[in-house]
Amino acid sequence: MANAFVLNQFPTTYGQAMSLLAEMLVSAGWTYQGSGDGLAGYSAAGKVFTNTTSGAALSWSNPKAWARLQDGAAAREILLQHDNAASARIKYSAASKFTGGAPSAIVTPSAADERVLRGGGTDAAPTYGAWFTTNVLLGASVFQGFARGSAPWGFWFGGIETPAGGAKQAFLMIDPLEGAAPEDTDPVVVQVAHTNACFANSANLGRAGGNAATWIVANGVAVEGCFAHMDAARTAFAYVQPYQWTWTTDARAVTGGTQLVCIAGALQGFVNPFNNKYEALPCLYGRTQVGATANAGNKGWSTMMRWAGLPRVSFSDTFDNRNWICLGHVWLPWDGTTQPRG
Repeated sequence: MANAFVLNQFPTTYGQAMSLLAEMLVSAGWTYQGSGDGLAGYSAAGKVFTNTTSGAALSWSNPKAWARLQDGAAAREILLQHDNAASARIKYSAASKFTGGAPSAIVTPSAADERVLRGGGTDAAPTYGAWFTTNVLLGASVFQGFARGSAPWGFWFGGIETPAGGAKQAFLMIDPLEGAAPEDTDPVVVQVAHTNACFANSANLGRAGGNAATWIVANGVAVEGCFAHMDAARTAFAYVQPYQWTWTTDARAVTGGTQLVCIAGALQGFVNPFNNKYEALPCLYGRTQVGATANAGNKGWSTMMRWAGLPRVSFSDTFDNRNWICLGHVWLPWDGTTQPRG
C-alpha cells in the first residue's frame, strides 16, 4: 500500500486526535482487530466507530474508547485507549497479539507478551498517563504523522500546541531498525512521549548513561523515552538510548553523567559548509554498560530518525525537498510536498 500521512490536522476532541492516528495506520495497511466505544458498542474483529462526538454511541471520543490495531504483516499490534481527559493507555504486543482477556465496549483485550507504553492499571480498571494537552479542545494543537505502507510498517505520530513553540504532545513511533542482529526477534524501537517528544534531554532521548536513576527506567505510567526488547526471548523490554554524535575538542568529553547534545551548538546550526543545506546524521540505539545495567549493547540503526542538530520548537522546518520534517532534535519522514504548520 501507499504511505499514509496526517498532514496539518487540528482536531477538537481527544477522540478525533486518536482517530487520526488509527486511520493513518489503516490507510497504510494496518487493520482494526477489535474496538469498543466506551459505552455499549463493541466489535471483536473490527472497527466499531462511526463518529468522534463526545458522549455519542459508537464514538471515538468517549472515555475508555479503545482500538486494537495490527500491522500489515499480521505481526505486531498496538492497543490505543484514552480517558477523554487528555490522557491515554497504550499497549504493545510484538508477536502474541491481543487475543486474551474478556474484552467489551469498556474493557481492552490482553496479550501474553504485552507491554504497557502509557498508563497502567488493568484492562478492566485502567489508569492513564498524560499524553495530550487541553489545547486540543480549543482546536489549537496541530498533528502530523507518517506511516510506511510496506514492511516493516514503521510509523510516527505527534502534535504541538500552536502558535509555534507550544508544548509537544501525543507522540508515538515504531521505528524499524537496520543492522539489528539476526537473532533479534523484534528489531524495532518504540518511542512514546508527551512534552519531550524527540527531544535529547534526560527525560527522553538523552537519558544519561552514567546515572542509573534516569537510565534504568521502566516503561508505562507517564514515562517518556525509547523502549525495545533486548533479548531474543522478548522478556527484557528496556529503555534504549539513541546515541548522540558529539565532538570532544572542548571540556565536555563523554565521561558519564548528564551529557549535552553537541552536534549543532558548535557548528552554527549544523549546515554543510559547501551548500549551506541542513545535515542529517544516523541514529544508533543501544544500552550503555554502566554498573548494574542489564542487557547492555547495541540494538540497531534507526530508519525513522536522523539527528538534526539544534532543536526546533515547531514542525515548520523541512529537509531534502520536504521528505523530512523536524521535531525536536530529529528529522522524521514526511510526504515530500506539504509545508507543515505548527
